[in-house]
Amino acid sequence: MKRIKATLLTLMLLISCIFFAGCLNYREVDEFSIVAGVAVDKEQSGQYKLTAEVVKIGGGKDTKTTSELITGEGKTMFDAARNMISVSGKKLYWSHAKVLILSETVAREGVGKILDWYGRDPETREETLILVSQAETAREIFDIPENTEDIKSFQLGQIITNEKSLSKAPKTDILQFAIDSQSGKAATVIPTIGLKQAEKKTVAQIMGVAIIKDDKLAGMLDGEETKYLSFIKDEIKGGILTEEVQVRGTPTRIALEIFGSKTKTSPVIQGNDIQMNIDIETTVSIGEISGNGNFIEEEGRVQLEKLAGAVLKQRVEALIEKIKMQYGADIFGFGGKLREDRVKVWNSVSSNWNDVFKSLKINVTATVHIKNSAGYTRNLQESESS
Repeated sequence: MKRIKATLLTLMLLISCIFFAGCLNYREVDEFSIVAGVAVDKEQSGQYKLTAEVVKIGGGKDTKTTSELITGEGKTMFDAARNMISVSGKKLYWSHAKVLILSETVAREGVGKILDWYGRDPETREETLILVSQAETAREIFDIPENTEDIKSFQLGQIITNEKSLSKAPKTDILQFAIDSQSGKAATVIPTIGLKQAEKKTVAQIMGVAIIKDDKLAGMLDGEETKYLSFIKDEIKGGILTEEVQVRGTPTRIALEIFGSKTKTSPVIQGNDIQMNIDIETTVSIGEISGNGNFIEEEGRVQLEKLAGAVLKQRVEALIEKIKMQYGADIFGFGGKLREDRVKVWNSVSSNWNDVFKSLKINVTATVHIKNSAGYTRNLQESESS
């Protein structure tokens, strides 16, 4: 919320500076609309439909900042954007746009051409965050009922920042997507956003990531799968590991809070055979345990570390196998690592890397360290029964 207020304050200062600097008079300022975010859809007719959320700053002592939606359609993105200006009667000012939301249809046709259009405006910024909508349209994300903050685009920016700290979605802006695309990566990911019911109201929620292969949407991963993707890419920032392990033949659910994680990926070359070694080392604390067993004492803690490490290894291996078989998309950056460490080998396989990736052998090791849980002596069920 502090960041949202800071953004609004920046907008107000911007307009104040324009006034006091004498660059524009009130009438000229009133002739442009500040864009907070934009949604891109495509109609069945083949026309693009752009929806911009624009900021409305009221006057008087109690200045209230709200927003409204402006829509434009056209055969091209440029036409649709121009038609938005015709609808609003104002020039669109893009410097403070926080999010760019693409519908599934648009993403399946190609992300690059949308970003190319967006980047041609000199006022757009590379820090604009990209999202793929899991709702029927991208516009629906802006259509949700108003909550505590009227400008939904700024809310979405804060949601993405929060999700990154939970390791359930990356924070992908236009610059990062461009870097990934131009660095030779044939595949990358973009956060997905959808709508859900919570406490009798509809809210926007980050759902996971969209897999972008050869510039087009190929599939999606949910938030839990995205967390294991973050482990592989050494991008874990925090979050919870919730697993079910077998303790003396009894299913036991554990929740471990992640304090830190380090992943090292190393290519291994044996003749013409290429392999990848992935070593994950994670530090956690015990959040909750349901079931019988004392995991707080040293012996139990060592046992839990082994169980948690085995489950983490299994989940990582399962995700890699799924991506290899279903999508053949190197979203893990293995190709980039090979090029970085063994450039000659990379040059020999880069032209058919997708095929090499599908048959790539991956060796995963996962080590979990549990920090001292001084506040616990036994799990909840044991405490209740004692």
